[in-house]
Amino acid sequence: MLRVPPDTPLRRTTTNLHDKKRETMRKSQKFIALGAVATLGLFATASGSDSDDAATEEATTETVVEEAVTEDTAVDTTDAPATDAPQTIVDIAAGNPDFSTLVALVTAAGLGETLAGEGPFTVLAPTNAGFEALAEKMGVTIEELSATLTGDVELLKTVLTSHVIAGKVMAADTAALNGMDADLVSGEKAQVVSADGVVSFTIGTSTATVTTPDVEASNGVIHIVDMPLLPLELQK
Repeated sequence: MLRVPPDTPLRRTTTNLHDKKRETMRKSQKFIALGAVATLGLFATASGSDSDDAATEEATTETVVEEAVTEDTAVDTTDAPATDAPQTIVDIAAGNPDFSTLVALVTAAGLGETLAGEGPFTVLAPTNAGFEALAEKMGVTIEELSATLTGDVELLKTVLTSHVIAGKVMAADTAALNGMDADLVSGEKAQVVSADGVVSFTIGTSTATVTTPDVEASNGVIHIVDMPLLPLELQK
């Protein structure tokens, strides 16, 4: 092997070449490191930007969805029906099939508009069963009783208005009227008996007992009774 003596021009030249090579390698490594850092920085920035964009897009999407749901589920009350108005005495009777006979007689007498008026009125309202009980008591059919009543409109009006008191009289008010006469719209008088929670009205020998009190209406109150009252004219 050829050995180069130390501190010769050739030796110095060789040493210088090695030194330059090492310096070049250090510079290259430095550039590579700097490039790697820059690349990582760009990647991090891009990732952060993508994350921010994704978060922004997601938030925007959620906002749009919420707005859409709000619009779809919002209730438009512009055309919503108003709350049902309080019913009159006639409305209540007409809406209950148990009062079909009474309603038919009121219609035949032309008193529907009056009893739907401002009032207030207290109505003693017999059910269909009550009219049937009266017909049986009189020894006639319900059809015959109805024909008799509707055959004379003035008599029918007297019968019906004998079930009406001007003013609103609740069941609790009848305690103060016990044993007294109540003035009926027909001109008849009905004796009031109110004791032990039972209320009844009597004209002559005709008595109607309240089975369901205090059915309130916008223009008064209804007391459902078990039997129609007959004016004195029909008791003869």
